Amino acid sequence: MKRGDFLKEMAEGLFQTAKSVYEPFLSEDLGKVEAVADRALGITWHSFIKEQELYSDLEMRFFGGKPVIVYLNGTNMQAIDGVCPVCSNIIYLSTLYSTGKCLNCQKEFNFRTQSGDLQLGSYPLKRKNDTYLIGIQ
Repeated sequence: MKRGDFLKEMAEGLFQTAKSVYEPFLSEDLGKVEAVADRALGITWHSFIKEQELYSDLEMRFFGGKPVIVYLNGTNMQAIDGVCPVCSNIIYLSTLYSTGKCLNCQKEFNFRTQSGDLQLGSYPLKRKNDTYLIGIQ
């Protein structure tokens, strides 16, 4: 083995050892940073939906009296505000066409193509075990 290869192998081994020693500490610190960021933004996490409770790719759920559109795009789940930002009416969902429409102002959003003139806000989601948590400000 050449001296350069030996030193390269030693550096990689040393890096892997340091990584395995400090990884638990870094993951704890990352969790603390995430908690501080949530507190600074005013986000509280609540249990929202279990993974096996979702019956279709697009459905309306009510959380705390607020309509929330749950949209499954492949393996990515999104939680979107179910109220029209223009006229404050509840969005009508068509699961056949994967669209949401405000029946008052006639604005529409297609969830399949992610396009439309209806601009809906989203809620942060995170997964813990088999339950999705929703972040509410």
